[in-house]
Formats: sequence, C-alpha cells, structure tokens
Amino acid sequence: MADWNEAEQRVEKAHELYERGRWEEALSELKAAIAINPYNGSWYFNLGLTLDMMDRFEEAIGAYHHALEMEPQDVEILNALGFDCTRAGQYDQAIVHFERIERIDPSFEPCYCNRIVAYAEKGQHDRAEEMFYLARQYKEKCPACFYNMGNSLMTRGQYDRALWCWEQVLQLEPEHPQVHARIAEALWAKGQLPDAHAHFLQELRSNPGDIDTLLDLGELLLEMDQPGPAAEKFRQTLELEPEDCTAHFHLGDLALRDGDLELAIQEFRRVLFNLPSFPAAHLKLAQIHLRKGDRSEALFHANSELAQQQLDEPTLEELGDLFMDLNQLENAKSAYQRALSTNPQNAAVRHSLAVALLLQHRIEDGIEQCKLALRAQPKYMLAMHNLALAYMTKQDFVRARYYLGEALDIAPDDPQLRQLQTRLRVSTFLHALRTISKRVFGRG
Repeated sequence: MADWNEAEQRVEKAHELYERGRWEEALSELKAAIAINPYNGSWYFNLGLTLDMMDRFEEAIGAYHHALEMEPQDVEILNALGFDCTRAGQYDQAIVHFERIERIDPSFEPCYCNRIVAYAEKGQHDRAEEMFYLARQYKEKCPACFYNMGNSLMTRGQYDRALWCWEQVLQLEPEHPQVHARIAEALWAKGQLPDAHAHFLQELRSNPGDIDTLLDLGELLLEMDQPGPAAEKFRQTLELEPEDCTAHFHLGDLALRDGDLELAIQEFRRVLFNLPSFPAAHLKLAQIHLRKGDRSEALFHANSELAQQQLDEPTLEELGDLFMDLNQLENAKSAYQRALSTNPQNAAVRHSLAVALLLQHRIEDGIEQCKLALRAQPKYMLAMHNLALAYMTKQDFVRARYYLGEALDIAPDDPQLRQLQTRLRVSTFLHALRTISKRVFGRG
C-alpha cells in the first residue's frame, strides 16, 4: 500500500511540475510512478502529454499506445495519438486513429479538425476540405479548423481564400499562435510586401523568440532591398540560436554582396561545419574562390555542391553557370539537367544547356535544346541568336537567316545581332563562291 501511495504522490508532484513548465522533472516523477504501478492508463496519457511539451513525439506515441491498451475507447487518447502521428509524419496512421474516433463518437469535432492537417500533408486537399465542413457541423466557430484549412488553401496557391480563413481565426482567437505569420506569407506570395512586413512584426510582438518568423522577416527584408534591417534580424536569430545555419548563410551572402570575402568565407564555413549538406553553401564558397583566382578550391566546392541530393532549381541553375565559368561542361550539363527535371519549362536553363552542348560541338543536340527553349519562351532572343550560329556551323544558311531575322525583329539595333548578320552574309557569299568553283573545276 505504501508503494501505491508513493506512486500517487509522485503523479501529483508531476502535475505541479508540469504546470510550472518543468517538463524533465515531471517526466521523471511520472516514470517513477509508472514503475510502481504500470496499469494506470491515465498516467501513460500524462506521460505522453509531457513528452509532447518536450517535442519528443515518437516517445509520446509509444506512451499513448500504452494508455490505449488499457482504455481502448478513450477518444482523448486516440486524438492525442493521431495528432502526434501527424507531427511525426505518419499521416496514414493518424487518419486511422481519427477514423476510429469517428466510429466511437461521431460528434467529437477534433477528429475532423485534425484530419484536415493529415489529408493536406498527403496532398489530398479535397478530403481536407471535406473534413473542414464536417467539423463545422459540430463546432461552427473552431479557430483550429479555420487555421488548418487556411494552410491547405495556401499550399494550393489559393491565397485569398487562405487569408479569409486566417481572418476568421483572428476574430475567434486574436492570440492564436502563428496566424499573423501565415497571413504574412500569403501576402508575401501575392506581392504585398509592406503588408506582409506588418504581419510578421505583429507575430513577433506576440512571440519575440520565434526563430522561424525572424528568419522569414529577414528574407522578406532582403526582397524589399533592405539589407541592413535584414542583417539585424539574422543577428537576432543568432542571439537565440547561435548555430542557426540559415542565419549564418544569409549573413555570409550579405558579406559577399558587400565585397567582404573573408567574412563571407567564415560564415559559409561555419554553416558547413554545423550542417555539411546545407544547400548552396559550397556553391557560395566556390564562387568566392573563383573570384579570388583559386581554381582548385572553386572546383572542390562546386563538385561538393553538385554531390548534394536536395538542391532547388535556382541553386542548380547557378551551379551550372559556375561550372560553365570553370569550363567544366559535363558538370554544367548535369546541373542544368537536374534543374530541368524539376521545371522542364525553364527557358533560361534549357538555353544554358544548349550552349554547353554547342560548346561540345554537339550541334544537333544544342539545336534541339534551343528549340525547346523557344517553345517555352517564344521571344527568347538569345536562343534565336544561337540557333542562327548553330545553323551557320552546319552551313544551313536558310535556317540561319530565318532565326537571325526573328531575333532582329525583337532587337533590331542589337550590336551582336548586327555583327552576326554581317558574318552570315560573308559566310553565305563564300559558300556560294566555293560551290561555283567546284562546278567550274568539275567541267574541266
């Protein structure tokens, strides 16, 4: 009996510690209580809640499973379990738990509200919207439902509908976390940068230690061409999280803009020390070393960047351009082709790939890529210019004149086009002269 009393006392102490935000101590007390009496489902549930507060979601899932073994019809346990499965990226399993709640108690609104998130993360936005309307049958004014639905709409690029949802959240719960940040992101996407700036500031007033919002605001300020205030936000981030790689990366990029190459190198190296796979850090170092004339270091960092698996389209395009500057045509082609696998309609990348092929004397392949670039962007003058050059190489002067004429229609005073026009006339004349000579000599 004494042991059971001790277990109860430890649980009471754990509750007090939990309320005071002392999660680690509360966790220790709960584990001690469960070691004495491992048959109390509510204690496992409290253990899961405590682990949730520490962002230890995988462990919390295990605690909720234990609680569920003892109380299999408890919808609160099932809801917490489903919610944590969502946070752990286990979306199918989360949906299973929420559907189980619906069978036990169809009026339990959170099982629909939380399914909005799971379906949205799976890309099943129609199902997410269905859950939104089902939830409103049981709780019409749920701020979490409007917030979750807004996130789904934002993902689909439906910014105005997302903004409407988040405005409902503000009316229902003005202090709802992250809602101002979400509004800012939607306004940013719509090009309303000053309004986005105001909402990011509002979010920071509510939560001044939110690193993600600080970083987003810094990046927005960069887009607004305010490098000084942007740098201030990145430095504020580092005061809260000294090794934040994104903040160090942006500070390195700002140093590079200012021409302080040594400071830029220091920042980018710090990024790679903390996270060797951080995208574009090797690329920036390669660009710096190329500017300094250190080709071997530039090649090392360029190849290290190309070896990264997760690179976005702009980084790959920039990397391809760097390899072109280094006269590494095969690697340039590899970077451009990876970028095109993400966005086949990127005319600039398609044209850059064409240039790399033409420089390798793969004329037919280069022509094909130039034509694909024109298909994506019909008025792409550079592609027309290079098609004219390629056809001149093939001595197909009819097609060369056609593409040059198309380019001159766009930029009739372009000096390079005028120079090419002169070359084409001379080449056509010389070719005709050689053809006549062969015919004459052939009669001899």
